[in-house]
Amino acid sequence: MTELELQSEYVMDFFCRRADGLGFREIKNNAVSPDLFIPANLYEFLKENSRKAWNNLLKKSEYNGDEQKLLRAIMDMIREKIEASANVAIFLNKNRTITFEGETLQLIYVSGSELRGDADFNKNIFAAVEEMSYSFHHDAKKIFAFRPDLSFFVNGIFLGYAELKSNFTNQTAKTNGRNKIITDYLEAVWEYTKIANGNDVSQTLRRRMLRPFEKSIHLVTTDITDTYILRDPGQFFDEAKRGFQDNTISISSFRPVVEKVFKPLPIKQVEATDPRVRFEEAMRSLYSKKMIEKEILYYNFMAYTYKTVTSVVNGHKVQKKEYKDKTGRLICPRPKQKFGCDRIMERVQEFLDHENEPLYFINRLRAELQALNAPQDLIDRVVAERDSYCNNKYVYSLLLQYAAGFGKSNIIGWTALQLKDLRYNGEWVYNKILLVVDRLQLRDQLDSMMLNMNIDKAMFVEATDQDTFVKALSDKRRIIV
Repeated sequence: MTELELQSEYVMDFFCRRADGLGFREIKNNAVSPDLFIPANLYEFLKENSRKAWNNLLKKSEYNGDEQKLLRAIMDMIREKIEASANVAIFLNKNRTITFEGETLQLIYVSGSELRGDADFNKNIFAAVEEMSYSFHHDAKKIFAFRPDLSFFVNGIFLGYAELKSNFTNQTAKTNGRNKIITDYLEAVWEYTKIANGNDVSQTLRRRMLRPFEKSIHLVTTDITDTYILRDPGQFFDEAKRGFQDNTISISSFRPVVEKVFKPLPIKQVEATDPRVRFEEAMRSLYSKKMIEKEILYYNFMAYTYKTVTSVVNGHKVQKKEYKDKTGRLICPRPKQKFGCDRIMERVQEFLDHENEPLYFINRLRAELQALNAPQDLIDRVVAERDSYCNNKYVYSLLLQYAAGFGKSNIIGWTALQLKDLRYNGEWVYNKILLVVDRLQLRDQLDSMMLNMNIDKAMFVEATDQDTFVKALSDKRRIIV
């Protein structure tokens, strides 16, 4: 066994085999269909979780009990819907259930149900596949093919992939891994440019051919020590296509443009001497089941522009936001933004876990200083100073500081949505989430962002004066801007 194979074996152990791993199901690469499904997993999930609907569909004359024919028809519909979506996270968020020929089919369960907790969520089938082959054929000719190292699926639906690189062979994620992913994508765009020839006005061909890149939640490369993440490579499509058509760029000359957003993933244990510690933290932050769910529910949304329309209802002026332009763009977090949101939620969870331990944070500070071998007099002085602060002694709070241009509004929105849904010991943690701003422009901006972030308008409100604020405090709205 080579050192590279040994790394691959370790990775699969962590994802699929270890009791303390991520709990994925290991699937052979020949079980993946050419259009990026694991049919057996989708069949299992649909039949077990939509049994009545499945049986009703089988009785229809066009299927006449043929389960494979029915499954194929359902996969075709799902594929078309994914291709029409900005990415698979957007699709799954909007289609937790789908209607197929008049029957409702469950596609994915979410966690934290008020009645069932995670019981339904645990029915989801998360799967990992080594060296899945993907090829695209056009007019009976193979146009493009590649073989990602590790691909991920939920309930048989493709989510994205990762490239593994080995430092033992002097290959790094930063150089070789990013180069491989970017080159594969740009080669696919180059091949598309040649066959589309200006005839793909609806971009149906593009969506189908480039689906493993552009519809993935994210594309990742890791060398165990460092991990890099690329989201929404489709943002480069128009520029790359135009450059290839005009012969003004090449794959190698355009690669640095994509590298600018193909950024390293921050981790807490940055100084860990064992690279496996760094790797496992990175993989948990990207691929743990609950983190994949967060990608689906929170971290991907479509941004639209709105206009405010004023009307008179029962003698009162009422303002309502309407679409100004329905051409939305995909918004997803940069690595540091997601890292910040995840750390906030971890700290809130820590507050909840130790809410009845008034000395918890003081004792933790003392233990951290002792681990650094600080002198005892310094430890006593720092602990005494910290204990004198009122902040956090009786009310748990966090101060978040970010630079201009970091994307604070999005971080506020992503965090607010997660706090809204946070449950502890079977109860909602927060009755209301208040977003307080110091400028009217920011209030309007946050309100528009909530509209975009896949949240039901009945769950939040923009309070424009004292009356609307008081009313919002007493109704069922969970978030008040």
